[in-house]
Amino acid sequence: MVRVLATTFALVALSATTVTGQNQPPRTTWTFAAVGDVIMNRLIMQYDNESDPAFQQLVRIIREADVSFMNLEQSVFDLASFEGWPAAETGGSYELASPATLRELADMGFDLLNRANNHTTDWGVEGMRATNGLLDAMGLVHAGTGENLGLASRPGYLETRAGRIALIGMASTHTSLSRAGSQGVAVRGRPGVNPLRLNTMHYGSPQTMAELRRVATQLSVRQVDPDGGLSVFGTIVHAAARDTTIVTLNERDRRRVLHEVRNAASLSDFVVATSHTHEPSNHSMVPPDWLVRFAREAVDEGAALFVGHGPHQLRGVEIHNGRPVFYSLGNFIFQNETIDPMPMDETEIYGLPFDALASEVYDARFQVDSAGNPTWGFPTESRFYESVVAVVHFEGDEVTEMRFYPVELGWQEPRSRRGTPRLADDTTGRKIVERLAELSRPFGVVISWEKDPNSSRGIGVWRR
Repeated sequence: MVRVLATTFALVALSATTVTGQNQPPRTTWTFAAVGDVIMNRLIMQYDNESDPAFQQLVRIIREADVSFMNLEQSVFDLASFEGWPAAETGGSYELASPATLRELADMGFDLLNRANNHTTDWGVEGMRATNGLLDAMGLVHAGTGENLGLASRPGYLETRAGRIALIGMASTHTSLSRAGSQGVAVRGRPGVNPLRLNTMHYGSPQTMAELRRVATQLSVRQVDPDGGLSVFGTIVHAAARDTTIVTLNERDRRRVLHEVRNAASLSDFVVATSHTHEPSNHSMVPPDWLVRFAREAVDEGAALFVGHGPHQLRGVEIHNGRPVFYSLGNFIFQNETIDPMPMDETEIYGLPFDALASEVYDARFQVDSAGNPTWGFPTESRFYESVVAVVHFEGDEVTEMRFYPVELGWQEPRSRRGTPRLADDTTGRKIVERLAELSRPFGVVISWEKDPNSSRGIGVWRR
């Protein structure tokens, strides 16, 4: 990546500043590139040559940005020498890659990584530590995990020619066992992810409550009725005039993260806040209301950008007080069908024998038919293999333009090649950009389809 790393003394000379206006950052023209989820277990940099221009040009976009961000949604270590074991609870599957994949991601130009997500502890705290150790050894800045809640909440810092960049990572979607805990006076804190816990309240109309009571009685399900509510299968439904579900952010987590944003804003020139949020589900293209409110609060407290990821597909873009909010940038690398070997837990889920092959697990998981085609899950829908690279152009701390480079991940390719990113052709690219524009329109953001001034390809563009 084209960049000049600043030393601490250089930052002092530049009068390092914050987006809150305490000082004025250097009036430097610079770019920030962001992608979404990376699940990578196959090497891909062999495609970085003139015979594969769609891949080569994609890599060039990331490398030429001054700062490039991604969400690393996997553990990375050498399984042969790993001294840990797979966790009893995973984020859906045991995502794992070799250290060579990290070297390729660094070679592509990535230097800021979120580590807080639902796959952080697929291989336990030991897997989290092993992955973080590799990132540290390579000089890749990451955030969102730590040896206790305080450390998991803290930002990572990247020194660049534009100033000091702070990254604060968090996850609303995570396994219950992966949540970091606070350090106490007499008891150690718990290693894990920086969590955004959610409070979910279900309300049922009189008709719904009557039906729930009938079902609970018929199935002999224990009922709890302290306030006219009902507990069925571990879920409490409260009596109300109409059916509704209200989700709010845990107030303690909210205050803690915003406190870290304020602190980082005073210690850096630009704060990037990033959240791994699948909610309400992977099939929803609309971000939850609580995330919209929280992203705006993070910007108000000093974040220069808010980057969401998690649902494996695009969600809209907002500009709040002049700051970009990406609610989801989709998948950037999505190689979730070629992890091999895998723990026995995976074979048991699908009722397969202990010696089942990885290919048999994937056939069962995605319900592959006799012709070899998946009939269920991610591989059946193109939107999970279509995304963008967002490149934000800054003049000092002001956003002047955003470019959205459409990316396709080989949806119709065989399992062995599906999930590898390339710049989309104009037919697919226009469809991707128009979808992003449609999702962004409710936020008042207009994204137009234009020719990239540096190539013959079409891209999405927003201008101030």
